[in-house]
Amino acid sequence: MKKALALLMVAAMSLGLVACGSSEKPAEAPAESAAPAAPAESAKPAESQAPAADSTGEKQTYKIGVSIMELTAYTWYQGVIDGCNQWMADHGDEYGVNFEFSFEDSRSDVQTMLTNVENMASAGSDGIILFPADASSAIPTMKELTGQGIPFVIGDYAQEPSSDSDVVWSTFVGHDMKALGKKAGEEAVKYLDTLGKDDPVCLFISRPTSGQVSQDRFDGFKSAVLEKYPNAKIIEEGDTGAGNRDSAQTLMENVLQRESVIDVVCGHNDAEVVGAYYAAVAQGRDETKFIGIAGDIDVLTWISENNDKWLAEVLQDPVVLGYQATDAMYKALVLKEDLPENYDLPEPEAITPSNIADYDWKNWGWLG
Repeated sequence: MKKALALLMVAAMSLGLVACGSSEKPAEAPAESAAPAAPAESAKPAESQAPAADSTGEKQTYKIGVSIMELTAYTWYQGVIDGCNQWMADHGDEYGVNFEFSFEDSRSDVQTMLTNVENMASAGSDGIILFPADASSAIPTMKELTGQGIPFVIGDYAQEPSSDSDVVWSTFVGHDMKALGKKAGEEAVKYLDTLGKDDPVCLFISRPTSGQVSQDRFDGFKSAVLEKYPNAKIIEEGDTGAGNRDSAQTLMENVLQRESVIDVVCGHNDAEVVGAYYAAVAQGRDETKFIGIAGDIDVLTWISENNDKWLAEVLQDPVVLGYQATDAMYKALVLKEDLPENYDLPEPEAITPSNIADYDWKNWGWLG
């Protein structure tokens, strides 16, 4: 009997030990299962450029403010909006991000631009793409907001900082303005080669209020022409008026009164050149040919119709501008990359009567 009782006590103690062991294991398991933070660490976007989706596989949403210099009077910037949206369509799923854009029109007014930027920040924008109204007025606001962790990407209009500490934006995305002018000058040279003249006359209508941007375009045009025709007469006239077709037409009417021959006219943008074209046609100046810069539906129509007054349109593609600016914002905001001072854009292209059929320009909504 005592032996049987002893065996029963041993069995009971064994069961107790088993029960104690099983009650401790659940307490240890969570500590082991909570440890795997390594996969998330290994998927850092800045290093792997993997999609920035969260742990549930959902896209991460970012609010992106886009302040645009001019949407009311100049449809060219509508192409910037197309470019931003196209980047999202191409890469949103691939990168696991959802950029919610807020587009605002500065109407070429500095105070409106500053108000728009401040409102974007107050509305919770994670990043701001700024197409500025001028070369420096936004710098103090950018310094304040980048200090709050909001990155900026500058588009189209390069900023002119007064010191290194002013450079707080992540990168500048803009066309090479001198290259645009040079491409126009090269197209002018092709035509001048057909004239057999040693001293051709060219007119470039600049836009003084655009500062260095306009100067660079003129310098590029002038250098290309003088390289081939060192005796050429290059006339620069600044449109200090409204900077539209009407003001350029008035300017051209005055120039035609004093210049008996003008072989080629180019200018800061299409509005300046189209205004000059109207003035020349009205005065019967058939010797003068024209080269546009930027992108205008009338200019492209005239080229497609073989209007012999138009030599070329040097395309400044706004869709590419918006696309690349958004790409830069993704890298600065999401991947936390250090970007170069200037973000690359394609070289400028000249649309001419011989190649216009290669362009789907009739479907470019930004042409208006």
